[in-house]
Amino acid sequence: MKASLTIALSHHAELIIMDEPTSGLDPIIRSELLNILHNLMQNGERTILFSTHITTDLDRIADYITFIHNGQHIFTKEYYKIEEEFAIVKGGTNLLDRDTEQEFIGIHKTNHGFRALTANKQRTKNIFGDTVIIEKPTLEDIMLYTKKGEERDAKSYS
Repeated sequence: MKASLTIALSHHAELIIMDEPTSGLDPIIRSELLNILHNLMQNGERTILFSTHITTDLDRIADYITFIHNGQHIFTKEYYKIEEEFAIVKGGTNLLDRDTEQEFIGIHKTNHGFRALTANKQRTKNIFGDTVIIEKPTLEDIMLYTKKGEERDAKSYS
């Protein structure tokens, strides 16, 4: 893997496309590879496009994220915009009704409350105020709650 990667990077290509480049690598090699890729992008002369299921790799080096789920394009956004727009919201289930539930992409309810994902953090703050806790989601949260939202929508149309 290291040799083929070294050869590929030695061509000084402006666009590098990689499929699961860190899959199967031990943590030390994976970290080194991500550092190399990050350094290659710093001067702005190279673009690196890679697909991965390891969302923490994207958290470390991505400038833009394209989220594709079941062959559907969900969004393409600058990484910082994801942090600005999306949020995990936690609160009591007494705050939920048909209208407020529509504010969320996906919801997980328990006996102790709910945890949900919103794609409009500011609107959610305006609706719920200080009655909820708002946290930064991970990319994995966004993926999981998008799937939960699909399941919820499928049930409501059955």
